[in-house]
Amino acid sequence: MRSQKLSLFTTIAIVTFGGKFVSLDLGKATNKGTAMLKFAHQFQPDVILDDEYVGWFFDDTVAAALQDDGLKLRAEPTNDTQRFLQTAYWYIILREKHGDSVIADAIASGCKQLLLLGSGYDTRFFRIPALQENAIATFEVDLPETIADKQRHLIDALGQLPEGLTLVPLDFNHDDLDRIYHYGFDKTLATAYVWQGVSYYLPKESVSQVLDFIKAQMTPDSVLVFDCCSPLMTVKNDQIPGVAESIDRLVEIGEPYLFGMYGNEMKAWLEEKGFQDIEILQQDDLEEYILRKRTLPNNMWYVVVARAKSVDSK
Repeated sequence: MRSQKLSLFTTIAIVTFGGKFVSLDLGKATNKGTAMLKFAHQFQPDVILDDEYVGWFFDDTVAAALQDDGLKLRAEPTNDTQRFLQTAYWYIILREKHGDSVIADAIASGCKQLLLLGSGYDTRFFRIPALQENAIATFEVDLPETIADKQRHLIDALGQLPEGLTLVPLDFNHDDLDRIYHYGFDKTLATAYVWQGVSYYLPKESVSQVLDFIKAQMTPDSVLVFDCCSPLMTVKNDQIPGVAESIDRLVEIGEPYLFGMYGNEMKAWLEEKGFQDIEILQQDDLEEYILRKRTLPNNMWYVVVARAKSVDSK
């Protein structure tokens, strides 16, 4: 299982200074791409995803660059690569905002736990008030090296890990998912399951196994939110501007997209697995829902929200 990643942002994050696109090199910190974009978002006008904690994971050099008055992530793209990257940026922000809403609603409906699979540098434990207000046990699962790095940053910022937050080092490619029980996860409790930025890096069999595992744990009051991509993101084509360069870059660093499924196929697949109340929001659906406009394409990534069938459901 991989940490949060997003296409070309696996090694660089593209930002703009004075309306021109330039790069901030994140070196080998591939799973910080998503976090850095959320950090960059904090310096934009009309912030829609407030995150005062994500800066904990970056040094002063990155912060200074993002604070530059000329930083404009909304600059008009001048080529397909820039257009692709800008779409990726907006998708991350909208996906995160929607996920926060799903989690908050789940807690209001009785969820007692939050499980973040492939959590990367997620800050939801700190930024969603309902989690601490309701003493929601939060479990973050990721690769051992990512968990160790995140723990170091959190201790630097807070002095110690906060009560209620459990970091679980686990490699889904080698370890059994049942290990989460050793850290106190209780499958009898209604839980919000979040699995973002991972499915497209895995073969279909692995995606299926993770979904089946989640489904087997879910109580009727639990909810799952995860994301996937269109098959068009896995092959070079002329329907998605900039995708060819993204594919080449991912192959170059050994992290190609392996799995994609169209939204209608995903809905049918999840129904076969026993999920219900399935909602699929393409990028432009998220944009309409949150920003009340539609400018993004609808053939790249999408978010899925689903629940388990109750015992009495027919």
